Amino acid sequence: MTKNLFLLCFFSACGAFALAITAFFMPLYLKEIGFSGKEIGIIYAAFSITSIISAFPSGLASDRFLARDLIALALALMGVASWMKSEIFLFPLFMLAYLIYGVGQNLFKVSLDALLLKTFSRDVGKVYGIFNSVRMLGFTLGGIAGGLLLSVLDFRFTLKLIGSFYLLLSLIKNFLPKNVPISFGLKTYREDFWKPSVLLFAIWLFLFYLHWGAEFTSYGLFLRENLRLSLLGMGFYMSAEFAMIGLTSFTVGLWLNKGVSPYLLAIWGLLASGIGHMGMIIENLTVSLVFRLLHGVGDGTIMVLSYVGIAELFRVERIGGNSGLITLTIMLGGFIGSLIFGPLGEKWGYQWPLFISGVTTLALIPIIFIPKMIKTNERRTF
Repeated sequence: MTKNLFLLCFFSACGAFALAITAFFMPLYLKEIGFSGKEIGIIYAAFSITSIISAFPSGLASDRFLARDLIALALALMGVASWMKSEIFLFPLFMLAYLIYGVGQNLFKVSLDALLLKTFSRDVGKVYGIFNSVRMLGFTLGGIAGGLLLSVLDFRFTLKLIGSFYLLLSLIKNFLPKNVPISFGLKTYREDFWKPSVLLFAIWLFLFYLHWGAEFTSYGLFLRENLRLSLLGMGFYMSAEFAMIGLTSFTVGLWLNKGVSPYLLAIWGLLASGIGHMGMIIENLTVSLVFRLLHGVGDGTIMVLSYVGIAELFRVERIGGNSGLITLTIMLGGFIGSLIFGPLGEKWGYQWPLFISGVTTLALIPIIFIPKMIKTNERRTF
């Protein structure tokens, strides 16, 4: 592993670690400090909208400025917001803190991804497989640490620890590699994006990430209420899947480098993701976890393929803005999925959003074959 890849992986793992400590447990904290179901829904809706709005500007900024400076700014925003969430209990101010955190989180991910894509243009499958596997290692350790910390410490103190961690991490941003800032007009990005192959790729990812909406609204509650898991049990359950995503990402990256067809991998990825989501609702812990791990195999596969797709479809000089548009598409899928699956889970049970989103994932398999049927002489816009 080269020095630059190690540093990018280190920052990615640290960010994922800090995020996972509280992310899936946050609805429990919001209930604890007295917010109603309606208020919690508003917070998450606003958070999703903020992520959607900030996705393209974050990518555009990573083309026009030093991405490592943006990463430091993002970490500082998340650090301050985490401290605010530990001290504020008035709904409007708490939502403001959540929005600040959302902007920081999106800026961090998009800028770090853009810096990775700009730094490495060879052996893309292997590089992105390693990067995503290390990120998932961060999520794995963060989920376990979150379960442990929240079992012995209160949520407020844990938020303060996370906020301090973000702020400390922002101070070492100069170790990250530099990109060459280049400015392009918005029309150029529109021309890049408005191609049949790119639009199809974006629509496919949008439909796939609808299942995130089911996870945002129902995953944690299903574990808590249907499987009756403790906070520590939830942490281990979630972390096991992250570990599987990481292992799968590394393996898929190696397979891509050896010439395995991405179309074949996409088919198996969708099968695993969809069947895994459908089967995890079985209310037996062992059986549910096995299916959740299968879902992780599918998600890890599609995550690596999405990086490779971005690298193949866009020129490196403006890959930040274009990857931001792809991120916008993904976040929009999660947001729309939340609007669909949130009310469904509340009314019919938290298992149904997970099952139905598994079915919709399987329905995406035929779309994989469309690019082979489209005959076009697209040329990249320079």
